[in-house]
Amino acid sequence: MKVLLLPVWLLVIPVAFVGCGGGDLPTTVPVTGTVTLDGNPVDGATVNFMSDTENRLASGKTDASGKFTLQTIVGSQTAPGAVVGGHGVAVLKSESGGQMTEDPKAIMEQMTTNPAITSDYTPKYIIPAKYNNPTMSGIRVEVTQDGPNDITIELTSR
Repeated sequence: MKVLLLPVWLLVIPVAFVGCGGGDLPTTVPVTGTVTLDGNPVDGATVNFMSDTENRLASGKTDASGKFTLQTIVGSQTAPGAVVGGHGVAVLKSESGGQMTEDPKAIMEQMTTNPAITSDYTPKYIIPAKYNNPTMSGIRVEVTQDGPNDITIELTSR
């Protein structure tokens, strides 16, 4: 009688893929837009739409002209656009304060030799912090089935 032994990784891989799908992708519609701060386009901001009725987040990044295109995120998958309905909106852009270097090895060295050093690096908000939370930003949008869903988000620094 022969016993066939399979390498462990051949048994683990199929099991690992069963739970990695992240669920079914929702039905979405295209959503684009523009973000301005005090009338000027914002480059490099993250725009998040949080659905009122579904636990779905759609996100995009602005380019140099302030334009963004949303994608809905479900686990490790994305669907273009956002789900139809009301959304709270957050717009975020910050940069680190302090003297932190960009070199990852140097960052690890700094944190290893002085763990308290991370407290020196507080974010500097380029977009005021009041816009960072989709439930508290005061920005509401309605994404419609028929569109067009080209949203203008006008922010102020005050």
